[in-house]
Amino acid sequence: MKRGHPRPGRLLVVQSADNIDGNKLSMNDMRQRFAFLLILALSFTAPAHGQNMAQKAIVEESSTEVVCITPKHALQHFREVTTILNEHGASQASFVCSCSKHDVLTRFKGQVADSSGRVIRKFKESDLEKSEYSPYLAIDEYKMYLDYTPPAYPVTITYEWTVESSDNLVEFPRFCPQTDYDISVKKATYSLKAPKDMAIRHTMQNIKNQVSVDESNKSTQVVTLQVEDLPPLKQEPYSRPLSERLPMAWFAPTDIDYYGAKGSLRDWTDYGKWVHSLLQGRDLLTDTECKELHQLTDGLKTDREKVEAIYQRLGKNTRYVAILLGIGGLQPAPAASVSKSGYGDCKGLANYMRAMLKEVGIQSNYTTISTTNRRLFKDFASVGQMNHVILQVPLQHDTLWLECTNPQLPMGYVHKNIAGHDAIEIGEAGGRLVRLPACADSANLMHSTISINLSGQGAADLKLSQVVLNRQYESYIPLLNMVERERQKAIQQIMKVPQAEIRQIGVREDGAKITLEAEVTSQNYASKTGRRLFVPICPVHRGYAVPSASSERMEDIWREMGFVDLDDITIVIPEGYEIEAGPKNVQVEQPFASFSSTWQVEGGEIHVKNRLMMKSGAFSKSLFPKYADFFRTINSAYEQKVVLISK
Repeated sequence: MKRGHPRPGRLLVVQSADNIDGNKLSMNDMRQRFAFLLILALSFTAPAHGQNMAQKAIVEESSTEVVCITPKHALQHFREVTTILNEHGASQASFVCSCSKHDVLTRFKGQVADSSGRVIRKFKESDLEKSEYSPYLAIDEYKMYLDYTPPAYPVTITYEWTVESSDNLVEFPRFCPQTDYDISVKKATYSLKAPKDMAIRHTMQNIKNQVSVDESNKSTQVVTLQVEDLPPLKQEPYSRPLSERLPMAWFAPTDIDYYGAKGSLRDWTDYGKWVHSLLQGRDLLTDTECKELHQLTDGLKTDREKVEAIYQRLGKNTRYVAILLGIGGLQPAPAASVSKSGYGDCKGLANYMRAMLKEVGIQSNYTTISTTNRRLFKDFASVGQMNHVILQVPLQHDTLWLECTNPQLPMGYVHKNIAGHDAIEIGEAGGRLVRLPACADSANLMHSTISINLSGQGAADLKLSQVVLNRQYESYIPLLNMVERERQKAIQQIMKVPQAEIRQIGVREDGAKITLEAEVTSQNYASKTGRRLFVPICPVHRGYAVPSASSERMEDIWREMGFVDLDDITIVIPEGYEIEAGPKNVQVEQPFASFSSTWQVEGGEIHVKNRLMMKSGAFSKSLFPKYADFFRTINSAYEQKVVLISK
């Protein structure tokens, strides 16, 4: 898919919002929404994780030419020539460009040629469609797009377009000629022409070529970068995110003038000073609200208790709604406005929480972060590396990180989209690069206690008590708000029980912990053959997918999250039966994981204990055959049965 560069300077969290004001969508709204969903579909084209497919496209030529006329005005011209080899690359035939009143598409043309070079279709600007649909309440951005499907393959598609930008040049278009898996690049060039006295910075990822600067002209400088013959990236299971593997380069001015807000991006310190300047005067609250805050907190003993009381107040009185107009893409709404309206985006809500804490004498720091990029460039400060704002509260014996867009999360819980990520703490002295904490692998726990009361005919009454913590807790949060029918479907996914009849379900939350309790009956839990019962020892943990252990693997193994699953399972032997054959004890230890499964008999009960620990981090690709074999081992262990025979 050909795309104009995304608008810089947006701090937001992407959230679904079908209809923010609660009214029914009009037919025009529905059309706009369909166009928006189409754009999203075109934007995310990677195959399913672990899927292997042949090369789908070749970027014959990718050219980006930027002419920065002044620090507030630039022209960007793009040319993309792509040969689409098969239907897997079909999305590369479409075009999407993000626009606004400050980023105007001024020129567009395109053409399609068949394998012989004959032009079979031409496009002009009038062929583009416009979509203003957005999940945000107010945004000054719209999409110009073209949805095209080639009639046959291969085809070569050429698009050329120009965007004129003004007042928002906090960074220049990114150089990213390779946008997906299974796409090679023959030649890609980047050229940035700017006034000679304008300081330009850059940084690169996965590119060996050097950026060159031509200063032969008295008044201008030309920054260029060129790459050739980039091989396609293959999607491999358990590898780093695509964004970390792509060859990319970023370019940004050192001094900026963003809708009249001047500042410097020389380093993260200067970036922090500029962001801090955008906060000035926006933490004022009404006298009435100040009195309410003191009434709420003055009787509390500790600062932590005060923070929690105000955090709960934020959750009760506000909701997340993004408003991204002009400088509002980076500057938060005034705290008093958020309080009055009852809604705000991540910037507005974090700033409002900061203002309330300030009123009761608690310091906090506005903090910018990315929900997608784990690491920020240490020596390259830029606005576009972040897309979200949270609040840091440094207490005497602890540092809290508050997710103000979702106060339903436990106070201070660092969720998966920001855990372990770099962030920029904003203060009066400037910005400081920090890293958020992440839970230890062992803390992401699922502990299942299961009793199976078996009858001589193979029926069983099962009781499940499952406690999930931290990252595993996050995956169970949807259970809290499900209706009974939805919960029953969820239990059927959690418990591998044939002909399950769910009698009772209970779910309760306590901080970053959810306890699930369920009672299930099955008329055919064990298979009966003659005098024998074949009894599954573990009714949880569906089969893990076993990845293909290719000898040509390129990437090291990468696991973003580690966890521990513990099972304590009791099987009550029905009267008149005894054990004929038991499961095998299993013990496996690898650098990336460990697993054990043991069993013993006490009285008339079989006790099974399973422990699986998956470790987070990077592991050598040479271990991948063992990694695949590990999943086969645990699948077999979880699927074992005990054989009972009637006496």
